[in-house]
Amino acid sequence: MSEAETPEMSVLERDPILAGLLGSTPPCMTQEEATRLLKERYGIDAALSEVACERDQNFHVMASDGREYVLKISNPQEARVTTDFQTQGILWIERHDPDLPVPKLVPTNDGEYQTPVTLSDGRQSMVRVLTWLQGDPLYKVEITPAIETAIGNVLARVGCALRDFSHEGAKQELLWDIRHARRLKSLLHALPQDVIGLTIREELAYYSVEVQPRLAGLRHQVVHNDLNHHNLMVSPEDRSRITGVIDFGDMVETCLAIDVAVAASYLADHPVDALGSVARMIAAYHQVTPLERTEIELMRDLIVMRLVTSITITEWRAQRYPENGAYILRNNGPAKRAMAGFASLDRNQVTARLLLACGLE
Repeated sequence: MSEAETPEMSVLERDPILAGLLGSTPPCMTQEEATRLLKERYGIDAALSEVACERDQNFHVMASDGREYVLKISNPQEARVTTDFQTQGILWIERHDPDLPVPKLVPTNDGEYQTPVTLSDGRQSMVRVLTWLQGDPLYKVEITPAIETAIGNVLARVGCALRDFSHEGAKQELLWDIRHARRLKSLLHALPQDVIGLTIREELAYYSVEVQPRLAGLRHQVVHNDLNHHNLMVSPEDRSRITGVIDFGDMVETCLAIDVAVAASYLADHPVDALGSVARMIAAYHQVTPLERTEIELMRDLIVMRLVTSITITEWRAQRYPENGAYILRNNGPAKRAMAGFASLDRNQVTARLLLACGLE
């Protein structure tokens, strides 16, 4: 082991799924460079403003003709197959459910939906332009039964649209895919020895023995895998209408039930009725895509494991990259509140409530 290498670094680098957390320096294109790229490759005259992003670089594009876009410059470390997987997935959704409120890809002057670019530091990135979806981010909006129902409906529709989609990049291993939650053990040192830290350790131990072995028997397909409240836009005029589902960067082939659990985990910090909020969303999903009994029986533990994953990864990354801590920890507080509340509910009672909500009890 070299002087610069720590035991933690050694563990992370040996496990490819953990090595992805180390990342590389995000691209750093100037506004002038981005403006010139848009004009030369897309024929778009525009004013740009940068949008916060952890690994990539994004610009909000205000075109001279009034249209709005997102210019996305991928992290140079991202494999080309991964970028293409996301690109093809978005195109697939447009073909199979064109009315879904997801971004549409804009082709270059040559008809390409992604184009390589050499950054000023010599690294290579892939560039894409997508339509900008109007609306207010859900995290700024009051959560109501109507929006809980809308979340379940739109998530099920995205899942339906992706059902038959396949791609060589779909089987990539992501630590944000909670099938791999057992591999979080190498990051547990980042958690404090408080009540939540101890609960996370207990939940992870239970999951590894009681839940993980059952996942192979569940339905699998490509899913969005990150329907958090920063990735949903709602209409300013009608708070029950979702106008945007964005960010397909964590899309992966995994258990269908995991996609539902991820979305549910962001409702599990409801200050008054977390279980009711989760149950309403899952019931709405079930109306579009009926869930199997086994999927619902595991749902409580899948939801909690997403909370475990969110807290553990963000705590570790915020300690390692403090300069970007505010962005990294944006969902950390709600996840901790949900761990303190929803995760403390009786496991059997949660399952019974979800089965009842879906008409299976």
